[in-house]
Amino acid sequence: MTAGLRVALGFMVLTFWARGQNASEVDLTPEIGPHSGDVTWSLRNHILTWNTPQLTLNLDPWFTLRHVSGTMSPLTQSPPTLTLDNLRGAHFDAQLDDIWRIEGSLEEMQGYIGAWEAVTMEEITALPGWGRAKIKSDGRVDVARARVISSCNSVSSQGDSLSFIVAYAPLEWGNLPSPITFSDQSTSYPRASLAWVRPEQIQAKTTVARWTGTDRGPVGGSTEGLFRQTDACWTDLQWEGLPRWAFGMLGGAMRARPWIGELEEDSLNHFDWRPWLSMTTSWTTKSDHIRIAGEWASHQGWGLAATWRPKPSWFVTASTTRLLELTGTSISLLNAGTPVSAVLRPAGLTKAVFRNEFQFLWTDKTWKAGGNCAMAGTLLVAEAWLGFCLHRVWPLHVTLGAEIWQGAASSNFPSEGARLRVGLSHQLGMTPGSTTFTSP
Repeated sequence: MTAGLRVALGFMVLTFWARGQNASEVDLTPEIGPHSGDVTWSLRNHILTWNTPQLTLNLDPWFTLRHVSGTMSPLTQSPPTLTLDNLRGAHFDAQLDDIWRIEGSLEEMQGYIGAWEAVTMEEITALPGWGRAKIKSDGRVDVARARVISSCNSVSSQGDSLSFIVAYAPLEWGNLPSPITFSDQSTSYPRASLAWVRPEQIQAKTTVARWTGTDRGPVGGSTEGLFRQTDACWTDLQWEGLPRWAFGMLGGAMRARPWIGELEEDSLNHFDWRPWLSMTTSWTTKSDHIRIAGEWASHQGWGLAATWRPKPSWFVTASTTRLLELTGTSISLLNAGTPVSAVLRPAGLTKAVFRNEFQFLWTDKTWKAGGNCAMAGTLLVAEAWLGFCLHRVWPLHVTLGAEIWQGAASSNFPSEGARLRVGLSHQLGMTPGSTTFTSP
């Protein structure tokens, strides 16, 4: 029996069944399909809200426009034609059928790469946090990215929850300010997770993902070769059974996908599954003013961080990370040529090294201020910024940011320099001090 015949017979059975039903018992009015709904605009809430019987969608713009002055580019002696950072995009969140929650953003950036990003790029087109980018001769970058997370959650009568998550976005693991396994500021990748949570006790999650490499396969037909893919999977367990203590363990494995014929010719086990392990812990004082966090990762090293938050309006964090020496057998968790963790070391630095970092943030109803300083090997990068809120309901800020660096061992970036950025930002989509692409 062909597929078309089976569909036809099924339609006939459904038709005869429907004819025998009372009109009050069956409603053949279609509930699935497009609905015009109601669209509202506002400058006091979300700029756009779309409501239908099945969907509620909120949309907000993100933009940052800044003038940049200071050290620009080592590649040319001529002055740059445009000294602007320009980030444009939109953020959305939606509720579908009261079951699915969907959230994401679309962003595009033209501007100058921050010092930390420029010095840590392993390839000239691999921009941390974004992926493949176009780098112009004057040092400006042209790049775009998307992030989306959809989740379905079910809660039992005992309070336990079971969630299914499908995403094209990074995720975070641990409590270090610069995570050494997974960072939610890394480049987006497709993943799916199944998570179970018992509140304030234990939670477990299993994830499968696929990362994109930088080497191309054989050219096929009229198209260029595809980038190599890497399959990855991991399971994490977090336990909060002791007062003020939390513990976590994550174990995973990855495997590069071979091209046709490569697996048969592989004599060095390049395509075997390669495992890694991470363990985390954190302790918080009874007042919640101080938190100590730590993480050990088999492929990266270990890190410790201390956070002091005497008031909800500000905090200070200091951390140190000991990075392992990179050898020919080291495991590197990469997507689009960039780490899935935070970017921890300058490009080309393979020896074991300490990475130290200091962060602070202060905010009130009108002003926001923050800063960050990171050191690894000979590289020192520091930034500080200040933002003034012009409009609270429509969160528009005037920003001033400074960035300095020294000891950059890169042929594509000055060894030392400083930049000043002055601009206008909605939602503070970029840190005002540099293009670190994260809301402070």
